[in-house]
Amino acid sequence: MKKIISFTLFNIIFYGLYASFPVDEAFLNNNYEEKKFKLDTFAFILGILTTILLPYSLLLLFIRKKNFRGSLAYGWLAGVALLIIIAIILIGLLAGGDISWMIY
Repeated sequence: MKKIISFTLFNIIFYGLYASFPVDEAFLNNNYEEKKFKLDTFAFILGILTTILLPYSLLLLFIRKKNFRGSLAYGWLAGVALLIIIAIILIGLLAGGDISWMIY
């Protein structure tokens, strides 16, 4: 009987204490624009142009401009893709001179 009374008493106390403290909405961070990635056009073009000089262009990673490093990395990836496409076209031209197989 003693256990039932103490259990009921604790349940009543915990029910009264549940969410009885005020919640301040000032602590909520609803600023989602800071987390969005915006492509820096200058860094993207610089990344494409410096793909061949990749060991030297790693020094550009020390620039602390917002979204610069991410845009630079995307530029490097685009530059690598362009180099692969150019290499495929050159191999096709040197092998047979006919690039009609690339259309399909």
